[in-house]
Amino acid sequence: MRRALKKLVLFFVTAAMLASLAGCSFGKSSQVQPNKDPKKVVQDAKLTQSLKKEKGVSNGQVYVQNKTAVAAIVLKKDVSKKDAEALANKYADDLKKYYKDLKINVQAVQNNKNVVNISK
Repeated sequence: MRRALKKLVLFFVTAAMLASLAGCSFGKSSQVQPNKDPKKVVQDAKLTQSLKKEKGVSNGQVYVQNKTAVAAIVLKKDVSKKDAEALANKYADDLKKYYKDLKINVQAVQNNKNVVNISK
């Protein structure tokens, strides 16, 4: 009987700890905070990973620097201008949602030429 009571108490304590940890992390956004040093770049790993998975993207990065959220996109050679603009606009809108108080800059490069540049 005593052993069963110990297991029950241990179960409830563990459940309470897990619930409190889950509650603390609920509702937190994925945005990164800019560094106080304006030259320091802070990468947004989640958005960078999402960007690199997009169709037509060969490389890219999403980062925050000096009160500006930036998406730098390197496109594959076969991506049309229309698709490049649509992708850049998508990321400009996403960045504006995540980083409401920051300036937004999205640049798409293809064949070493800047094909799209959006500032909000």
